[in-house]
Amino acid sequence: MEIRTRGRKPKKMPEMTPEQKAEYDRLFEQEIMPHASSVYHFAVRLVGDRDIARDLAQETLFRAYRFLYQYKPSTNAKAWIFRILRNTFINHYRKAVKQPYSLEAHNENSIYDAEDVYAYHHYQDPIEGHFGDEVTNALMQLPEDFRTIIILADVESLSYKEISHVLRIPIGTIRSRLHRARKILREILADYAAAHGYELPED
Repeated sequence: MEIRTRGRKPKKMPEMTPEQKAEYDRLFEQEIMPHASSVYHFAVRLVGDRDIARDLAQETLFRAYRFLYQYKPSTNAKAWIFRILRNTFINHYRKAVKQPYSLEAHNENSIYDAEDVYAYHHYQDPIEGHFGDEVTNALMQLPEDFRTIIILADVESLSYKEISHVLRIPIGTIRSRLHRARKILREILADYAAAHGYELPED
């Protein structure tokens, strides 16, 4: 399937024949939806609230479907959808701090809802089950930019190049922020680590 758009990016999905629409849906199911659970867990680590994270993940999947014509098949789908999540988070999370997160009015047209997100929760969250609440709380104490770097690098195991694609920042900046984020996290968790017999490296 190939859908070309010229000039300004359209606000609505391009017109498609039934065959193109079927291929569009197949591409979404095969390349995007397998990352739905990762999207949800990334959202949880960003906002620290499961209800808000569920809505954020749902909105991310909706946007991914809506703008799938901009995605190049068989490339890095995870980094692509994480970038959408990050942008959605920036645009909406600060409002959610003071008031409940609400989806945009176009949501009634979404073909994926919260149940679809939870359908992909069969694998274990990389953090849950391995660390105590102290680690999760420490992660949430990090400044937003540092927390995002830690999640993408150390939880989701994205490469520097992939993180650069998600955050639109140079690799040198990623290295610097990741070093500082790990240092801050290490300081926050020093007492917890000592109490549980972990030895933290000096650097």
